[in-house]
Amino acid sequence: MPRHRFAAFWATTLVILGLLLVVGGALLAVAAVTLDMPWGSLTGQAVLERVLAAVVLAISGVLAGAPFIALGEMIRLFIAQRRILERQRRLLKRIARRMDDAGEREAGTAAADRLLQRRRP
Repeated sequence: MPRHRFAAFWATTLVILGLLLVVGGALLAVAAVTLDMPWGSLTGQAVLERVLAAVVLAISGVLAGAPFIALGEMIRLFIAQRRILERQRRLLKRIARRMDDAGEREAGTAAADRLLQRRRP
């Protein structure tokens, strides 16, 4: 975790920002229905307009927040994949070391060496 603290912080920040946008859209939708509604003389048109505005605001909140949530979760996924790869690499090195100690150099380390090679971009 210490190596990826900056990226993990921004991933969490993006998720929180996205959630705030979704919740904000829902709150604005509720406000559009309840505030400035002619409660004394309700007509079908007034209700339809308010409900339509509420639906548009709720959809806007989801559309605005979803990309931030998805991006934050993708960053978290990349960090997790990086950690898994590092653990696999350490495990392969440990297996190769144990096979060297056991004298089975040819059998095990050839496969481990191929897997441990760093690829040049």
